[in-house]
Amino acid sequence: MASVTINKKLFSHLNVEETDPVWEKFTEVSFSKKNIFPDNKAYLVEDGIVRKYYINTVSDIEVEISADFYFPGDIFSVGREEPDVIYESLENGLAWEITLDEVKKMFADNPHCRFVQNYYLSRKLNAAMKREMLLLKNTPQDLYEYLLKNKPHYIQNIPLKYLASYIGITPISLSRIRKRIT
Repeated sequence: MASVTINKKLFSHLNVEETDPVWEKFTEVSFSKKNIFPDNKAYLVEDGIVRKYYINTVSDIEVEISADFYFPGDIFSVGREEPDVIYESLENGLAWEITLDEVKKMFADNPHCRFVQNYYLSRKLNAAMKREMLLLKNTPQDLYEYLLKNKPHYIQNIPLKYLASYIGITPISLSRIRKRIT
């Protein structure tokens, strides 16, 4: 039986050579829908979609607030310091995991890995700042239209209740926006 290997071309934006021994440190993780990813690991998403969300407890009601989505080619890490954050798969898929301790060791041992870390962190920071500005400066309809234009894969692949949460509105409000646009 052939063993599964990482689709390195999918992660070429990381600028890690295909022969780099770092690839051997990742472990295959097949996951099913509604899988919760454990703490203290980093993941490369090869197939499937993962949602990052927070639980907001308002009076005795728990509300899920979608914060981000990860598609094939994306990376995410689940730290211990974020107990209110949950990473859950929206469908079946495949990821590659590595412990955060192993990642820290690689960054300490290999200057090239530090470059990748800086690249990854700067991309994440820029994306977070852009999302914050979008949320602060735009109406929910503006945000939905932004997703239609710039991230159509969100509209095509993410259930509407999670999209509504991501925009900061109810699914009913999102439905009204969609009717106005079409």
